Amino acid sequence: MQQHHEFLLIHGSWHTGACWRHVEAVLQANGHKTHAITLPGHGDGATDVSLEKYVQAIVDYVDAAALDKFVLVGHSAGGTIVCKAAEKLGDTIARLVLISPLLAKDGEALTQAVPPAYADLFAQMAAANDNNQIMVPWEVWRDSFIGDASEEVARAAFDELCPEPFGPLTEAVDLSKFAQLPIAKSYIRCMEDVVFPVGEFGLFPRMYEQIAPCRLVNVQGSHELMYSNPDALADALIKAGRA
Repeated sequence: MQQHHEFLLIHGSWHTGACWRHVEAVLQANGHKTHAITLPGHGDGATDVSLEKYVQAIVDYVDAAALDKFVLVGHSAGGTIVCKAAEKLGDTIARLVLISPLLAKDGEALTQAVPPAYADLFAQMAAANDNNQIMVPWEVWRDSFIGDASEEVARAAFDELCPEPFGPLTEAVDLSKFAQLPIAKSYIRCMEDVVFPVGEFGLFPRMYEQIAPCRLVNVQGSHELMYSNPDALADALIKAGRA
């Protein structure tokens, strides 16, 4: 008999909670409950944003919705955010699931986890506008983020993206408490993910090793499976989230 779970889905850079809608539809059709929130500074024009405000938005939602024993999911840069949120949410989380996560090391910023050329590009972008925001270029998005999708799907997904504040990515992250949490974790590896070049700065196995030991679920597809193959991502989430 299949277990039914309650998922709280946290997006990554340049997204809003709407990016999960296709995955949510599949999960709900399979009897699961889903929640997807939009973090501050994503589509709302807010620029006074910090990592702590991201975390507090998650905690506030969990409290307001009275969630308990739910599966907390973080995609990409949302991975570090949910790790920090887990410190506050404790055993209300049944399992933490990370999808192709970008994880800061304890005491470092997310900009230190990306290839140096990317960090330099983001810093230049932020300095070039009054709001200290960054946005992924279409050329990078098309092949590095969502190369497994048709151009039509890739364009439609790109049109949903929004600039995001650069500041939170430059904050040093204290993960010493997270490292001690007795929390069940799963890692979803998107097998065609080349958001960072394969090699020294590739997401896998570099990010997996930071949270291992944990369950590993492999799924074929790119970094943006919520658009390119939501059915496959939903299936991977079900496998990753089960007890």
